[in-house]
Amino acid sequence: MIASGSGVAGSGVFGSGVVGSGASRWVALGRVVRPHGVHGALLLAAYTEDPVAVLAFQGAGLELRAPDGLNRRPVEGLRGRMINRRLVIAIKGLITREAAATCRGWILAAPRDLLPPPRPDEVYWADLLGLAVFTPLGRPLGRIERLTETGGHLLLAVANPDEAGRERLLPFHEQFLAELDLSGGRVVYDPPPGLLDL
Repeated sequence: MIASGSGVAGSGVFGSGVVGSGASRWVALGRVVRPHGVHGALLLAAYTEDPVAVLAFQGAGLELRAPDGLNRRPVEGLRGRMINRRLVIAIKGLITREAAATCRGWILAAPRDLLPPPRPDEVYWADLLGLAVFTPLGRPLGRIERLTETGGHLLLAVANPDEAGRERLLPFHEQFLAELDLSGGRVVYDPPPGLLDL
């Protein structure tokens, strides 16, 4: 899914996070939620506006990558289908539920150069990670550590090292974005009243 200047959930397709070593070369397409069935299928939380778009990358150098970034598995023979509005995928060589269970939490990633460049009013979620977040008055809120989606809404998880252990979940919506400066590495976020007091 891409955030877009004309609406956060614009018409874009890919990206939630940058994955593993050589991070700028890989973009997450989804996360394995759990095994599905007894034959090695995986339930995937796709990070694409249309979950089925993930299947367009079969045979394109995809990898499953462990959250620690150390372990990875090439993805061959990717196929899948929608079941109850969720994408279930199968890959070559993964044939038992037990094997599939070892992939829980792993990220399905694609080489960055396979993705089309975002349009001028869009941004890959991956490009938001690490950006510094400020209020319009210049108060630093921290850096975007991760993104999460709840009920179809994208939230920025912003951590500030000066507020140990505190993480703010900020709705990523056009009405709260005063400025998004990718080249400058910053977001100016104008929160709704009371949000920063929570």
